[in-house]
Amino acid sequence: MIKNLLFDFGGVIIDADLPRAISEFEKLGLKNVANLLNLYTQNGFFLDLEEGNLSRKEFCQKISDNVGREVSDKEVETAWLSIVEKTPLFKLDFLEDLRIKGYNLFLLSNINPFVMDWARSSAFSEYGKPLNFYFDKMFCSYEMGVTKPSKEIFDRVIAEAPLLPEETLFIDDGSRNVEMGRKLGFHVYQPQNREDWRGVISDLLGTLSS
Repeated sequence: MIKNLLFDFGGVIIDADLPRAISEFEKLGLKNVANLLNLYTQNGFFLDLEEGNLSRKEFCQKISDNVGREVSDKEVETAWLSIVEKTPLFKLDFLEDLRIKGYNLFLLSNINPFVMDWARSSAFSEYGKPLNFYFDKMFCSYEMGVTKPSKEIFDRVIAEAPLLPEETLFIDDGSRNVEMGRKLGFHVYQPQNREDWRGVISDLLGTLSS
């Protein structure tokens, strides 16, 4: 029986616009952005940010060093938040319904402080409720010092939530993340970016609970 749902953030809870984000970083003067930034696993100093090896200030300095001018925190924040296409309210309503029905909800995201500081604020959606309102606990890569699909980050979620994989449905749009979840015994579903996954998840919960 499923007792827990473990959600990814970008491309699952929010709709993501990767090309726009790449364009915004290019406007700052950064080159080869497509080699550094994607929806699943970052590279270079973008990965250092997601793994907590760089602070906001240090990341801004890296950008400044690369483009040859002083780039402000606000400029970098604007570039990062451009990846957020929208926060679909119907998904937030669904999350609330799941909690009312007694499911435990957790978030596991490869993410950085620029995006998460916004998500943890009232600006996250038109409802004025922060992302953490909808979850029992959130696990963010930059706070944990490790990113998906590392087994370590899943092991820590299992221990710290705590939860049992066989009682948990893991929803993530990254194929490597889903594969690791499956290997560790989670029930898994891989939606597409912008997908309305409510019906599929409702059906899966019905099937897995019967």
